[in-house]
Formats: sequence, structure tokens, C-alpha cells
Amino acid sequence: MKKIQTLAAAFGLICAAAMAAAPAAAADMASFKVQKHHEKVIKGCTFCHTQENAVAGNAFVVPDDKQCMSCHGTYEALAKKTDKLDEPNPHRSHHYGTGISCTACHKEHSKPAAYCNECHEFKYKLP
Repeated sequence: MKKIQTLAAAFGLICAAAMAAAPAAAADMASFKVQKHHEKVIKGCTFCHTQENAVAGNAFVVPDDKQCMSCHGTYEALAKKTDKLDEPNPHRSHHYGTGISCTACHKEHSKPAAYCNECHEFKYKLP
């Protein structure tokens, strides 16, 4: 009987560990809010968090810019769309050119913030 209790306890610990390590994709999407303009498109974590942009096998890291560009187009195309702003073009920075990561400013699960404003005081309206 003691052996069965020990095995049952070990099995319980293994199951608990497996459930704790389960990817966030299995989590309720309501607990992982996305930006309003993405709600109709993004139907799960794996839309952006893919094995292709995984780090050391962990797909739940900040997605690669390729994921953003698969829907939003190239950085150069975005720079053309934002050429007529009253402020300097954030997608054509004289500091970074078109080389800064999308997620430096755009945050899917939290409030976006212009990286330029670490030093400047631009009035960009970020989606």
C-alpha cells in the first residue's frame, strides 16, 4: 500500500510540473490581452509566438520582427506611411535608420511607448 501511495504522489507531482510548464498558448486568451486593433486577427498566442522565433526552444519570448512584418509590411514601407508626421519619422530614425526592433515601441500586452522619448519629447500616437 505504501508503494502505491508513493507512486500516486510521484505521479501527482509529475502532472503538476507538466501543467505548470505548459505553454501559455493553452492559457485562457482573456488573461493575455492584445491591442484593440489586433483582437479580430490574433486568435491565440501562437499567432505571434512561433517555434521559428523561439529562443532556446521557448516560443514565449518577444516575437521576431518578421512576425510583425508578415502583416504590417516591411520597415521601409512603414517608413513611407509615416513620412508625413509633424514629428520626425519614427520608422526612419536618424539614430537607427530602419533598424530598431518593432517591439522597442510597440507592446502587444502592455502600453506602447515611443523609444525615441527616452531622450526626446515627441507626441507620437502609438497603436
